Formats: sequence, C-alpha cells, structure tokens
Amino acid sequence: MKKVLVSLIALTSAALITSSAVAESGWIVTAKVIRVVGTINGGINVRLSPELTSCVSQSGYGPNYASLYPSHAGKDKIASILLAAYLSEKPVAIYLTDSNCTIGEVELGGRAQ
Repeated sequence: MKKVLVSLIALTSAALITSSAVAESGWIVTAKVIRVVGTINGGINVRLSPELTSCVSQSGYGPNYASLYPSHAGKDKIASILLAAYLSEKPVAIYLTDSNCTIGEVELGGRAQ
C-alpha cells in the first residue's frame, strides 16, 4: 500500500511539472496562445498553454502572463504573430528574455528542433 501511494505521488508530481512551464529566460519551444490582452500602457500580455507560473506581468495580470512591452522595437510584428497563432490555433515558440517572462521573440509554428 505504501509503495502504491509513493508511486501515485510521483506520477502526480510528474504530471504537474509537465503541464506548466516555469518562468525562466530562454525558449518555450511549443505553446498554444490562449489569451491576448492589450494593456493600458500599450503593451501586450499573453497567456499560454502549458501555462507559465511565475511571471511578473505588466498591468497586474498575474503570474500566468508573459509580457510584450510597448518599448519593444518589434512589438507590432510580434503582436500580429501572436494573433495569427491565437486565431489559427497554431503553436508558437516564445523567447523570454528574463525570469519576469518578458517576450523577446516569437516564432509561428513552434521552434524547429
């Protein structure tokens, strides 16, 4: 019985780890865009699946949103890619520049391995 309980806890932990993306810098290779928010400062927040869990998003949207700031030189191009991904339900790859989940780059279709 104890062995079964330990196995169930291990499987549950593994499922939780694979169902969310921890906020850290670097590439999220494949994600689905599930929400796009235009913020009051002119930026964009994006919610993904698998979900991010530790972001510091702009305008108080919480730990599940990556942020594209209005000062980003490619903001309009990245916004169009995010909207295309959302509308077509195609995956994206997103490069986070820091542990706050600041968006630096986006690739429609996911990242080639």
